[in-house]
Amino acid sequence: VGSTVKPYLYTLAMDEGMWPCEKTVNEPITLYDANGREWTPRDTHDKYRGDTVTLTWGLMNSSNWISAYLMSLFTPEQLVKMMQSFGIQGELDPVISLCLGPCEVSVEEMVDAYTTFANKGIRTEPLYVTRIEDSNGNIIGMFTPRTHEIISETTAYKMIHMLRAVMDHGTGVRVRFKYGVNAPMGGKTGTTNNNSDGWFMCFTPSLVCGTWVGGEDRGIHFDNMAEGQGASMALPISALYLKKVLEDPDLGYSPTEQFEIPKWFDPNEGCE
Repeated sequence: VGSTVKPYLYTLAMDEGMWPCEKTVNEPITLYDANGREWTPRDTHDKYRGDTVTLTWGLMNSSNWISAYLMSLFTPEQLVKMMQSFGIQGELDPVISLCLGPCEVSVEEMVDAYTTFANKGIRTEPLYVTRIEDSNGNIIGMFTPRTHEIISETTAYKMIHMLRAVMDHGTGVRVRFKYGVNAPMGGKTGTTNNNSDGWFMCFTPSLVCGTWVGGEDRGIHFDNMAEGQGASMALPISALYLKKVLEDPDLGYSPTEQFEIPKWFDPNEGCE
């Protein structure tokens, strides 16, 4: 899933009391696995090396160094537990590199998980059948989705703040300037090694969308980052879909719907 895993790590940090405005130095960091082996992730933001940046900046720009810094504060087991609480059911190896998304997760599970952010910390399981009727229109059965409280509302507000920054100023910004989707949104791009997988996860206050582009054979990939990143492969599909949905009044999704953020919430509170 590449960098679309990073919001789970940031959620762990926010849930443990950190705030989007907290700062750290953007620089390479070396971690050690359970066997004492060194792990130093690469990053594409070398021109900002040594700069003091906020955690919002780290997620907005999908910085691997900032993710590794956050990983250094927690154990891989804590991240696995957090991801499982989000509904990720597949195998998750508790290794330090998990913070960069080497795991395989289905699109369904990712969309399920991301409902937590838009829904004030409540995860809503996908539901494919809402009711069953007989040939005369009599209702035989009604079904409602199961929900699970995953994180506090405050943590959800922190994550909405940072994930909106991804869309408005970060790796997801081409949804705005290229496709003209200006609705309030949060989201995250993702790219895997060799540009084999491109991901884009996004959400409005009422709708969550996930797109994966790749092949069953991981030898299928783009040769360069410009074409092979999630922002180039997966984002356009989501953007065109959302544009059609939000422009169709019959579907009931408003492009002006706002996230319900209480007035008391201040993303800079923890840094005063």
